[in-house]
Amino acid sequence: MAPLRISFLIRSVYGFLPSNANLVRWGKKEDPTCPLCQCKQTTEHVLSSCKIALSHGRYTWRHNRDLQELAAIISSAKGETTLPKTNALIFKTERGAKS
Repeated sequence: MAPLRISFLIRSVYGFLPSNANLVRWGKKEDPTCPLCQCKQTTEHVLSSCKIALSHGRYTWRHNRDLQELAAIISSAKGETTLPKTNALIFKTERGAKS
């Protein structure tokens, strides 16, 4: 895993990402609120709790990007040269979740 990803994972687990709440605590900013919904912007809020980000599909987009990357890794390991289309991947995931 790339060092930047490891750093992100560690900082997110311990709440050390530069959210507005942390920037206020570190004396770098004065307003701890989320620019989208005006709630306190913590690491948890940014990654999974902002209702506006959810309604705009931002978490779904991030989830789908993760699935695309996973599909690329699996395809590479299987020796495939072409990846499934994004819509097909999303459709299969949604169908799998419903059954």
